[in-house]
Amino acid sequence: MKCPKCKGRMYTERYFDYVRSYMGWKCSCCGEMLDPTIIANRARNHNLYLG
Repeated sequence: MKCPKCKGRMYTERYFDYVRSYMGWKCSCCGEMLDPTIIANRARNHNLYLG
């Protein structure tokens, strides 16, 4: 997977919350982190016009 920010290489990483653990993607170049919640929020807010 390529990073949407810098087009660098992304790898999977397990993250831990107080209640659960989940898998996410992290860029090895810029540190951008993506998980299912971030992707869903960006898709939902993509058409939002602020201005």
